[in-house]
Amino acid sequence: MRSGPTHTPSRGRVRSRSLTGIAAAAAVVMALPAVACAQTGSLGGGSAGSMDTSLIPPNILFPPAVGVGAGDDVPVVASPAVTATTVMDGLNIPWDVVRTPDGTILTGERGGRMVAKPVGGAQRQVAIDLPGLFRQSESGLMGMAVDAGFAQNREIHVCWSRNSGGQRDNRITTFRAADDWSQMTKVRDTLTGIPLGAEGIHSGCRLLTAPDGSIYVGTGDTYTGAAPQSRDSLAGKTLHIRPDGAPASGDSVIHTIGHRNIQGLAIQPVTGNVYSAEHGPDVDDEVNLLQAGGNYGWNPNVGGQYNQNVPMTDTGEFPDAVEAVWSSGAPTLASADIEFLQGSAWGEWEGALAMANLKTQKLVLLHLADDGRSVRDAAVLLEGDFGRLRSLTSEPDGSLLVTTSDADGKDSVFRVSPAAAPAP
Repeated sequence: MRSGPTHTPSRGRVRSRSLTGIAAAAAVVMALPAVACAQTGSLGGGSAGSMDTSLIPPNILFPPAVGVGAGDDVPVVASPAVTATTVMDGLNIPWDVVRTPDGTILTGERGGRMVAKPVGGAQRQVAIDLPGLFRQSESGLMGMAVDAGFAQNREIHVCWSRNSGGQRDNRITTFRAADDWSQMTKVRDTLTGIPLGAEGIHSGCRLLTAPDGSIYVGTGDTYTGAAPQSRDSLAGKTLHIRPDGAPASGDSVIHTIGHRNIQGLAIQPVTGNVYSAEHGPDVDDEVNLLQAGGNYGWNPNVGGQYNQNVPMTDTGEFPDAVEAVWSSGAPTLASADIEFLQGSAWGEWEGALAMANLKTQKLVLLHLADDGRSVRDAAVLLEGDFGRLRSLTSEPDGSLLVTTSDADGKDSVFRVSPAAAPAP
């Protein structure tokens, strides 16, 4: 049994982060300003400069790296048999996918296009107005969440990047879906003022609806050194809000601090525990068990400058920092969204945490220890079969909806089901 993450060195003992490979790959396409590597570019493992990296084929800028296991010291065991079926295709960087109570599957492309597939109907574009959409690097149309009262109000919460009229932020806007899914109409700006970096780097932005109707939000540090540890900034945090944008508890929407770039959020069905997944630089992607008020130890503010040659969880500077449940170590997997497997058809993997991965192009299943604070073992699925995997959503029968992130109109939403499960 794995006792916990091994990569939490104190300052002064952090291995050097090399940018050489990324800089060389980028030069194949065009000259790019040098910025620190982040495993989450709009198509690849990172961002570079004041341009839209989605214009660069992902396998050139951030080559895939299959066959690197499931993290440091995590035993990889036999995986369950699954089936995979394409649900939607012809997409371009569908960042998230949700399923509404009426069975409609909805996905949004980072460039701003919304696409739905109603039950028994054809895939169709849904009109939506996102004025001032800022689509650059790791920003654009990102996370979505179905409101707990959707059956009555048909509301969908959308996180997107905006630069218009002197306002520049990542924001959550709530829309009402037409009965026929022809359009989504704005209801309100639910939460504004989530920082948006100058070049769109590290924007987050994952949304998760809790059983009580509240919403968890994962944000990125916007490549700003002071942001993750500052309670005056919504960057580098998890937030917890009511559907109207007010704090879900207390007098602040901030739930946890000290995060680098959160890409996944999931609630464990039995315990109600909330977990996040986030990207490390070129080591130490993490899965974290979120504790209200917790500090997760990311502080790239060195001498007033952003410097990511620091630990993901710096227990030297922050002795009370919450240790990761899982860490990739080196190399990273470019972990993205997470979801708990539900249903007896998954057999011994029922209740495991599924994790989509971008760079390593695979689905990883993590068996958590009984206390939920470490990982026992893992299985690897679909490695290299569908390309880069970004978002996961659970369906009522226990299947997973998965989005790919390969660009050039090659992306899809596909369904992964345990082989023992009946077809939906």
